[in-house]
Amino acid sequence: MIMFAIDDSNDLERLIQLNEIVVALMSDMSCNVCLAIYPELEAMSRRYSNVIFASADVASIKTLVGQHMIFLYPTIIVFVMGKETVRFERVFSLKDVESAINRYTEILH
Repeated sequence: MIMFAIDDSNDLERLIQLNEIVVALMSDMSCNVCLAIYPELEAMSRRYSNVIFASADVASIKTLVGQHMIFLYPTIIVFVMGKETVRFERVFSLKDVESAINRYTEILH
């Protein structure tokens, strides 16, 4: 899989509604940690063909800040069956993110 680039809030909402599991990276492209996480998530997306990975630069899509309460960067939100299920903010391990993805993938498949 690839990382989908979110261009507006409607793109993200469509992905969430049309897919069982969506992992969304909410970041500000001036955030060095966000830039470092992106390739790691992109690599993770190749291991999970049934999970949609997306990224959004919330500095340019201000509506996402209010809709999804994004106050810290980076924020990764895992949506399952259209609902926010797990949120990782600022300081977290990508192993924890992958563990959450594994958990919900096993439940649904």
